[in-house]
Formats: sequence, C-alpha cells, structure tokens
Amino acid sequence: MAEKPYKTSRDIFRGALILSAAAIIVKILSAAYRIPYQNVAGDIGFYIYQQVYPFYGVALTLSTLGFPVVISKLIAERGSSENDYTIKDILSTALVVLGSIGLLLFMALFLGADWIAGIMRDPELSGLLKIIAFSYLLMPFSSVLRGFFQGKNDMIPTAGSQVAEQSIRVVTILVLSTLFVHMGYSLYDVGKGAVFGSITGGISGLVLLFAFVLLRREWKLFKPMGVKRPHFIRISRSLIFQGFAFCVTGLILILFQFVDSLHLYSLLRGSGMGEGEAKGWKGVYDRGQPLLQLGTVVANSFALALVPVISGFVRDRNDQEILGKVRVVLRVSATIGLAAAVGLMATMRPVNYMLFTDSKGTVTLAIYSISILFTSLIMAKAAVIQCLGHSVAPVIITLIGVGSKWLLDLALIPRYHIAGAACATVLAFFIMTILFYIVVKVHIKKPLFEKRHLYIILGSTACMGLAVLLFNEAFRWVMPPEESRMLATFQALGGVGMGAVIFLFMIIRTGLFTEEELALIPAGLKVKRLIKKKNRGTENVDE
Repeated sequence: MAEKPYKTSRDIFRGALILSAAAIIVKILSAAYRIPYQNVAGDIGFYIYQQVYPFYGVALTLSTLGFPVVISKLIAERGSSENDYTIKDILSTALVVLGSIGLLLFMALFLGADWIAGIMRDPELSGLLKIIAFSYLLMPFSSVLRGFFQGKNDMIPTAGSQVAEQSIRVVTILVLSTLFVHMGYSLYDVGKGAVFGSITGGISGLVLLFAFVLLRREWKLFKPMGVKRPHFIRISRSLIFQGFAFCVTGLILILFQFVDSLHLYSLLRGSGMGEGEAKGWKGVYDRGQPLLQLGTVVANSFALALVPVISGFVRDRNDQEILGKVRVVLRVSATIGLAAAVGLMATMRPVNYMLFTDSKGTVTLAIYSISILFTSLIMAKAAVIQCLGHSVAPVIITLIGVGSKWLLDLALIPRYHIAGAACATVLAFFIMTILFYIVVKVHIKKPLFEKRHLYIILGSTACMGLAVLLFNEAFRWVMPPEESRMLATFQALGGVGMGAVIFLFMIIRTGLFTEEELALIPAGLKVKRLIKKKNRGTENVDE
C-alpha cells in the first residue's frame, strides 16, 4: 500500500513529460516549416499565410490546451462532495457546450470572412479565412477526446494526436505550396493550399483519437444520455470560464500576431507604401515568428517539465520546496532566453540570409529577437502562477500586454515601419514580464533571483556575445565580401555552435545550477556528469 502514492506521483510526472515532449515536437514543426514555405512562396506569399494564421492558432490552442485541460481536471475531481457528477455527465455536457462554441466560431469566421479581410485591407484573404473556419468544427471533438484521456492520466493518445496533426499539416503545406507555385497558381491560391493543411491535420489527429477510443474499448462512455440540469450548469461554467483562462497563456504569441495581422499592413499603406511594397515588408517582418518560436521552445519545455513538481509541492503546502523550484524555473528561463536572444542578435545577418534567401530586415529581426528573453520569462511565470492556483492574473496581464502592443503599433509603425512594430512587440512583452514578476513576487514573498546567479548569467552571456561578434568580424575579414547563401550558412552555424559551447562551458564552470537542480530538467544528468568531472579535477589539484 505504501507504494501506491509513489506510483501515482511517478505516473503523473511521466504523463507530464510525455505531453512536454509532444509539445516540443509540435512547436518545432510549427516553427520550422515556415522557413521552407517562405523560400517557396517568397515574402508576399509568406505575408498572405501569416495574415490568416492567427485564426488557426486560436482553434489549435482551444483544442490542445484550454478545453482538454479543464475536461481532464473535471474528470480527475469527480466523485467529491462538490463534484458528484459522472464521466458521462462531463463528456455529454462538453460535447454540447464545445459543439455550440465551435459552431458559433465557424459561422462567425466563415460568414464574416469578407468583413475581416476588409479590415485587413486585403479582400483576397477572404477565401483563406473561410477554409480555416472549418477547423472550429473539428475543435469540439478533439478537445473532448483529449480531455477524456488526459483525465485518466493516459497521455499517449493526446501526445500522438498532436504530433500526427502537426506532421500531416506540415506535409500538406509544403507539398501543396510547392506544387501550386510550380503550376503557376497565384500566391493567394498557394496560401489556400497551405491553410488547407489545417483541415487535413485536424482530421488526422481526430482519426487517431477515435482509433484510441476503439483500442481502449471506451466507446460506451460516448453514448448519448441525459444530464441533470444542475450538473450541466456547473460543468458548462467550468468549461467556459476555466477553459478560456487556461488558453490565455497559450494564446499570448498568437494574440500579438493578431494585432499585427489586423493593422500592420494597413499602417504601412497609410505611411505611404504601395500595395506590393507593404505586403513584402510585412512578410519580412513575419520572418521573426519562427525565430521567436524556436528560440523559446527549449526554455519553455524545461520550465514545463518542472510544473508538475511544483504542483506536487503546492498540494503538500511545502513552501520551502516551492520557492526552490520556482527559482529553478525562472533561472532556466532567464538563462536560456537571454542566451538565445543575444546569440541570435549577434548572428542575425547570416541567419537571416541562410534561412530566408536574403538579408532584408536584419535590424528589425535583431530587435524582434529580444522578445525571446521576455516571452521565455512570461511563459515560465504564467505557469508558476497557475500552479499556485491563480488563473485571473494571467488573463488581465495578457489583455494589458495586447492593448499595449496595439497602442505602441499605432505610435511607432507610421514613423519607423516594421522596425517600429518590432519595438512595439518588445516593449509590450517587457511590460508583461514586469507585471508577471510582480504577481509571482506577491505570492512567493521571497527573492526570486540570487545576485550571484544574475551575475553569472549576465557574465556568461556577455562572453558568448563578444566571442560571436569577434567570430563574425574574423569571418568577414577572411572570406570574400560578396554575399553567398553558402557562406552565410557556414557563418551562422559556426557562430551559433561556438556561442553555445562557450555559454554552456561558462555556466557549468561557474556552478549556475547544482547537481540536484540539473537532475530535475531534461538532459540535466549529462551535464551533471561534466560537473562531477570538473569537481574531481579540482579535488586532485587541491591534494
């Protein structure tokens, strides 16, 4: 009997790691495909796709993060004195409520596509929006099935369906866009082929989920049945309010893209740019999106891996352990986020040329890269706040951040164009970072960073950045001055690789993380062995 709690805790942590691994794969796929797509469709083609992507991003977030988490929470808490409903009550109510939400969102986007495209000042986007609208019809079924399996702590179906959905979507995007370009279709038709991937991907993920229902012999739970009115009201309220609250942190990046989609192009046109020029520069600005996603995926995945550990200590009311683990989460996020931001800024010119065929917008993208630090910290702090049981603060802060982004865009874009949009993004994320820090500090009531750790992080990053800048200067001195994508690739990969080695060496040698802390994060044990070797060498010298 004594072993049961241990097994339960171990299973929960294992499930969290499975979902974290799936999230990493999904984020990498979601970011990486945009690079070949931009190479195929060009900056204007990339602009077309990025204008409508946020509408799909909302559907994806609702079906993977918001509603499944609440459904799983309701299933896990059922049977208590307050929650005396059954799994069938939860699933039946969820299908009705989410089905209604999905249908309403579908109709709003499909019927309002012309109006939304008009707001964007690009009527030809209407067709792409109508295709994306069908994603909202798939969302209710995916959400209910994922939430059901997660509530039983069976994470394989959810993880498998997410990876399958993104894999099929990416394949569809790259195959159809390449085919349509070679067949001479317009860039808007190429964009329609790309967004059609949201449908093929969604259907693939849903088919896999249904397959797991059959394999697990769970179909009886999905037979229609009546739900008591009080139960229906309580479950519906939890789904709607908690579901959207859980979605907010996952929607932060997408909401910022929404702001840019709605008025960056129109503001560029208003500043005197022609139609083609404004579309092209919006496409150049959108190059920052995959860089931001790839830059934050490592920091976010490390932080998420520690979330179940923090949640366990919150349940046990172990304040000392909560403080220790929160500090680790923030230290990991700050370390990787700052290193990624500075490293990318230092290598932006060759990276831009290597990935996107030319060096347009290098300064803008360098500014935009600062966002990696702030978004890494924002995601980590938001996760901590939710672990502590506070879901309202992230919603309020996110709304403040989106509002700040909107106002800063209006002030900066007419004068500084896409560089102004990048500055607006960085400043809005900075405001959110400060607000999230204040909320965490209020609840923890202890210093969240030690000065020694801050000095190590800043010093290691400065050494890395300086080394990369010197490498770039030496490379330009040795190599011919004419631009070459091959040379840019060598320079980018060489600079990034050298910077990573120097940075890791610095933080290991200075002892930024203890062996126990490294053991909590993925791949930490390998670094732990390096520290042991260093310590053994030090002991031999002392002797």
